Amino acid sequence: MHLLEVLNPVAPQRGVLNAFQASPRPQTLDDKTVGLLWSGTHGGDIALNTAGQMLQERFSNVKVNFYNGNNYPAPPPLVKQAGEECDVVIGATAD
Repeated sequence: MHLLEVLNPVAPQRGVLNAFQASPRPQTLDDKTVGLLWSGTHGGDIALNTAGQMLQERFSNVKVNFYNGNNYPAPPPLVKQAGEECDVVIGATAD
């Protein structure tokens, strides 16, 4: 009798390997700093800038910081910087 070992050729998804638990949402974005983290994907900068403008129109005294990761995934030091400098971070990682 022969033993047949079947292996799964699919690698774990990068997002699963880098997954982390999200922080709790704030009650409001009034008087908060929002980070916009762009990975360099096509159109992501436009989507993030539009989101930033909409947040500034909807909430009072919102400051927006734009972070250009220019790489997917965004470099961990930049992600850390955005997390330290901002109350909330929005990321764009897909076309």
